[in-house]
Amino acid sequence: MKRSIEDAQQRLAEKLLSRKDVSAVGIGADNGDPCLKVYLSGSSSRKSIPDRYDGHPVRVVGGGPFRTQGNGLPSAGSA
Repeated sequence: MKRSIEDAQQRLAEKLLSRKDVSAVGIGADNGDPCLKVYLSGSSSRKSIPDRYDGHPVRVVGGGPFRTQGNGLPSAGSA
């Protein structure tokens, strides 16, 4: 059964956020289609991140820890 993308995001976040190499789990788009996005910090292994979760595609984004842009909004990037 395919869960809503919001439910899938919450469940995947609960599963992955205990890992030191996962900065965030969110909802995004890939070629205009909704997907789950897993943000990794540093050069973490992507092998343990599923390609699909609860029927939704998962995309991995690398690039380091989150930091603010100076306007209080988070951005992905290295510190």
